[in-house]
Amino acid sequence: MKLRHYSAFLFAVLLSSANGADQKQLGWDPAHTWIFAVGVLHWKHSEMFGSFPVKDRRDAELVDFFRQRGVPDNHVVYLQDKNGTQERIDAAFDEQLKKIGADDTLIVYYAGHGVKSRKEGDVHLASYDAGDEGVPGWSVNSIPKKIAAHCACKRVLWFMDCCYSGQAASAIEKSSTAYACITSSSASESSTGHWTFTESLLDALRGVAYVDLNHDGVVTLTEFASHAHADMALGEEQLSTFATTGGFDQQMILARAPALESPRVGERDQFQWHSDWYPVRVIQEKGEKLKVHYIGYGVADDLWVTPDKLRPIKPVQYAIGKEVEVLWKKKWYPAKVLKVEDGIHLIHYTDYDSTWDEWVSSKRIRAPRS
Repeated sequence: MKLRHYSAFLFAVLLSSANGADQKQLGWDPAHTWIFAVGVLHWKHSEMFGSFPVKDRRDAELVDFFRQRGVPDNHVVYLQDKNGTQERIDAAFDEQLKKIGADDTLIVYYAGHGVKSRKEGDVHLASYDAGDEGVPGWSVNSIPKKIAAHCACKRVLWFMDCCYSGQAASAIEKSSTAYACITSSSASESSTGHWTFTESLLDALRGVAYVDLNHDGVVTLTEFASHAHADMALGEEQLSTFATTGGFDQQMILARAPALESPRVGERDQFQWHSDWYPVRVIQEKGEKLKVHYIGYGVADDLWVTPDKLRPIKPVQYAIGKEVEVLWKKKWYPAKVLKVEDGIHLIHYTDYDSTWDEWVSSKRIRAPRS
């Protein structure tokens, strides 16, 4: 298995191609693609799982994208909110897996809450009825096992937008099936309620010019992984996960892309609104003004600004070995910094075992208070 946490400097080593984009074939054929998507934004047990905003939900937008690109309706399963009970997920997944042929591609997607099980070494994706007796949720570790047992396909793309979603990399580690999983966070990291990861996936599939990092006219899987890593690190202070098995082609072409209109398009900055600074992306340049998009938010909030209203994103970083305090469930705990990547810190809680180690954002870490 190949597992990578992509850093911004990776952009410089992306493979380039001498062939024109019009000569390159897309790596997925809509007629031979199957979609299994679950998006749960509110739950039966609301006291256990906080709801996410349903406005501008990107999970439905993602499913619509595949349908519009020609994936047959009978190849698409989308279980949304109340329809995403554990019983329906299991039954629908079993039924779909039996229909998929050896030359087909399966795309599995989940958006919602992820719950880490430290004793089992697993993560459960919160189905609508998670929390009912005997219903912990959809086990991440069970998904590759079920695919191996019931599906003939030899290639799977797995995308998850939730807490601890990087567990997928461990789940596929011993699989002989060709997997590519890209997720919004690591296996030991919580996630925000924004749509940043799924938005970056849609950008890649649509062939947005700034995702084509080497400007060769196509967006590859590796370029999407790098784009998602930068969005998650700079926009959300999370570490996305990219892992492949079974010889999955990391240069698989997801989309064709036009030429970049301006060098500043795609640039990530911060923009001040009232007293807070928000991560934004430059999406258009016109004269002396820049159009910016709040990363992870709806397009209705896009606005034109002058360049002096933006500043670079400079993450706060503590040194490795530094004694700090970390916020967990509204209480600050003493901890030590183990690793740092793009301003995100892997910490170890003092007097706790390593199963509690996690990656945390700057909002959850501070110098010790006397």
